[in-house]
Amino acid sequence: MPEYEGIVKMLRFFVQTKNLGYVDRIGNALNPGPVEVTLHEALRAFRSIRENATVGEDGRRYVEKDGEKIPVPGIPSEDEVRAFLDAVRSDIGVAKRVATLALAYPSRKEGGDE
Repeated sequence: MPEYEGIVKMLRFFVQTKNLGYVDRIGNALNPGPVEVTLHEALRAFRSIRENATVGEDGRRYVEKDGEKIPVPGIPSEDEVRAFLDAVRSDIGVAKRVATLALAYPSRKEGGDE
């Protein structure tokens, strides 16, 4: 699901920081309403985290948790969020698949800041 890669990366960031609430709520939603509310909350929290993240020498943003530097990915675009929500309204299974991808191990090519 490369078309929702930004959302997957954002949710994966929350998984890496042991904040599973957003991923669980999106993955377990039975209709689009809770997905919209949860995505809105996740985006708001993520923007705040990203704005306050440390910028490394390489220009990438990261946060430290338990002594580990966790890269902070870019914010999903408005078009991506709109497309995701439209897809979820048509098929709630899209939300479950995105949540599952966020819980999976990332591929090696995935970096932090984009």
